[in-house]
Amino acid sequence: MLKKLTSSVDSRKLSKWTTILVLCLLLLYYMITLVNINHIATQVEMIGAHPFPVALEINDTTTDVARLNGLAERLTYIRTDDVLKSVRRDYEAIDKKLIGSLEFIEARYRYQPEDADDALLTYSDLRGAFEQFLVFCENPTLTNEESAFYFRENIQPKVAQMNEMCDTMILGVNASFAELELLAQQSRLSTVFLSTVLILAVVTSLFIYMYLLRKKHLLEEQLQAGLRDALAAAQNANAAKSQFLSNMSHDIRTPMNAIIGMTAIAGMNLNNPEKVKDCLCKVSVASTHLLGLINDVLDMSKIESGKVTLSEEDIILPELIQEFITLIQQQTKSKQQDFHVGINNLEHERVIGDSLRIKQILLNIMSNAVKFTPFGGEISLKIRELPPQRNGYGTYQFIISDTGVGMSEEFIKKIFLPFERAQSSTQSKVEGTGLGMAIVKSIVDMMNGHIAVQSQAGVGTVFQLTLHFKLQKTEGETFDLSALRELHILVVDDDQDVCEETTRMLAETGMCSEWALTGEEAVNKIICAHEAHQDYLSVIVNWKMPGMDGLEITRRIRSIVGGEAPIIILTAYDWTDIEAEANEAGINAFLAKPLFKSRLCHVLLDAISAEKPGRNTVETRSSGSILAGRILLVEDNAMNMEIALELIKNCGGVAESVWDGSEAVRVVETAPDGYYDLIFMDIRMPHMDGYEATRQIRRLEKEKGLAPIPIVAMSADAFVEDASRAYEAGMDGYITKPVSMTELNRVLREYLTERPE
Repeated sequence: MLKKLTSSVDSRKLSKWTTILVLCLLLLYYMITLVNINHIATQVEMIGAHPFPVALEINDTTTDVARLNGLAERLTYIRTDDVLKSVRRDYEAIDKKLIGSLEFIEARYRYQPEDADDALLTYSDLRGAFEQFLVFCENPTLTNEESAFYFRENIQPKVAQMNEMCDTMILGVNASFAELELLAQQSRLSTVFLSTVLILAVVTSLFIYMYLLRKKHLLEEQLQAGLRDALAAAQNANAAKSQFLSNMSHDIRTPMNAIIGMTAIAGMNLNNPEKVKDCLCKVSVASTHLLGLINDVLDMSKIESGKVTLSEEDIILPELIQEFITLIQQQTKSKQQDFHVGINNLEHERVIGDSLRIKQILLNIMSNAVKFTPFGGEISLKIRELPPQRNGYGTYQFIISDTGVGMSEEFIKKIFLPFERAQSSTQSKVEGTGLGMAIVKSIVDMMNGHIAVQSQAGVGTVFQLTLHFKLQKTEGETFDLSALRELHILVVDDDQDVCEETTRMLAETGMCSEWALTGEEAVNKIICAHEAHQDYLSVIVNWKMPGMDGLEITRRIRSIVGGEAPIIILTAYDWTDIEAEANEAGINAFLAKPLFKSRLCHVLLDAISAEKPGRNTVETRSSGSILAGRILLVEDNAMNMEIALELIKNCGGVAESVWDGSEAVRVVETAPDGYYDLIFMDIRMPHMDGYEATRQIRRLEKEKGLAPIPIVAMSADAFVEDASRAYEAGMDGYITKPVSMTELNRVLREYLTERPE
């Protein structure tokens, strides 16, 4: 009994000490695990606070030092006053950026902090040498040999030393990653060892322990995989941006070379107007291309920084789509491409959204289709309204297809990534930043839309874009169609989809309609209806048709039924080319493709009632009229002022000019009431910027009880938030530089009146 009791006591003691040992081991295991995880977490946080941003700043520092070296080298060849001013201006900007970068590196570099201190001191020496070199270069007697000697002896060695220090710090950043990987390996080994000891000591906790060990092991592998992926992503991003810089260097220099070269050629042929005109046309094309490159880069920069905002404005879809089609038709016409537009079931034409961004999306996709489709190819745009997915919103689908070169499966997977360009683009000499589709994807995501692409190399590409627009509370103008109900219309078009969609819209208004795919079929229907004394109320006929075109069909119809039935010609082209011939043939009105329900109803009512011509076109300024009004141009740049004054003069306007915002306020204050009819206001100006000048002008008008003068910003700041600030300051409009004749003419006609010459 005593032995059993002693055995029981010893067993309890053993159990107690075993329990204590197990608890100690568990506690030790727990503490070591926490320390390891916290250490790894600290290292991961260190990556976000040190290696990545420091590496980027070091790369920027290397680039800026190279730019500084280039400025100094430039002065060894040219030291005119203009060059010295330009170099000083560029130097001040680079110096400010370099000091910021080096201070940033000094604050965050952890591997060997003294390297960052040495880099800052070295740059201080380089800075002093460069400033002394600038003073040295102001001496008009200085020779190229003397400036080159100074450059070699005082600047190049310090630039080389800076580059060497940057390389050393890059190696330090890489070493930080290596230390982190070593730490992860050591943590895993120590954890496995302690886990093995724990398994031997705690048999009863085997399954729980194995579960925890497995879970921790997977966590470590995921962490390592994540670190490897992050490193690979950083390397890929760095490589992509390097390639992007290379592409941009080439793509920017190409149009710049054209601009500089053609300007020089024009200057050499001033006595040859045709040659000068040809050069200026090519300069205009190259300038437009260069502006597109710059806009893409700026847009992508704004998107990546999260500073892009979407505006909400009332949009009339027929007008927006027509503006977009007008732009694209110029491109397709230059490449002799067939461009087709189809509208299907578009019930809601008035929506709310950002019209600028919508057109930017469509233009980016469609411009690519034009670029990569050969001469004589086909491009189509189909627009349809889908069943709504959200209350108060309309769902619209845009399908853009082409018969171009297509894309490989590999490139389709990365088409929406920044800086990516298809290999064929370089082979076919199609230039671009590789940002267009990334910008499209970002904007579509901001609109909560969806974009998909299907493509086959050598066959073509199809983009499918789905966007959701908030519907306007009012649907716009309404039509009294009671007089048209039960009346018959004949639609003639060689595209069956157009015929079916037009007859569907007519049926919704209560009208009866038939359609014909050829001129011969249409004429036969007209003859049958006329002989049965059931003539059609009106005929809608397409202009471009195989065999018998729309004008010939009209002549045949007029010979059968006379001049009573209104005939409306449907065309996707500029109707002014055939206006005289069409009127002579007996055409009553014109309708532009794509066909919208509101336009169809409007033109039908006008044509049938014969109250007005009903031409569905944009009114142009009548000949023999000029603009009436006085314009104040506020601009601090002499060249920009000269350009703007000349453009205003060319549009027929009369303008006065001042150099800054304070002068503009003073001129407006002293001018007689009603003297100025419009003000073009620059934004960035010395003494007083355009925002403050506008606010003061509005304050003066309010104090005097005067009607506000329309103020339109004319600025190189091209983002939505810039326009918003202008409107908040009291401006009425916003146009961006470089200003086109079309845009300037539109603004002048909006705010000024016309009078006969």
